[in-house]
Amino acid sequence: MSVQTSVISPTRLRDFALARPVLFTVRLALAAVYIVAGATKLYDVRGFAEIVNMYGIVPIDLLPFVALLLPLVEIVAGVALLAGRDWGLALVTALTVLFLAVLGYAIWSGLSIGDCGCFAPGDIPSGHDDGSALKEAFIRDLLLLAGSLHLYLGRHTRAGLNVPHP
Repeated sequence: MSVQTSVISPTRLRDFALARPVLFTVRLALAAVYIVAGATKLYDVRGFAEIVNMYGIVPIDLLPFVALLLPLVEIVAGVALLAGRDWGLALVTALTVLFLAVLGYAIWSGLSIGDCGCFAPGDIPSGHDDGSALKEAFIRDLLLLAGSLHLYLGRHTRAGLNVPHP
């Protein structure tokens, strides 16, 4: 008597990963992250400006502008992604790459920022000012980038997102 094993073929795994419910869930999760992140930063724009200043890459005169504009762009990107707009996915991906670059710079420079500024100021528990918060945020952003790439792959399959074109 032979023993049957249930091995999932790579084709079936790919078909599952690119199925509409999976793609919708990834799109919903990415959109929610960006909408919540932007909204919580808008709640305390001054606190967010202080965190941005700790990175040392934005001129002091531009801090208020950046601290207000960036959360608004995050919210717009999240809403556009949720609505299935191509440019929403492009904007979320571009923001994620930007955040990875800034976090990578901060880690490489040895900055000890206890709050990465990814969400509301003060969202990191105390005791994380050793740079570990930046590394955790970098890993989290890599996962967000993987989600974006997953959605890009899904756009070119039979089970794509049915993204309306502008």
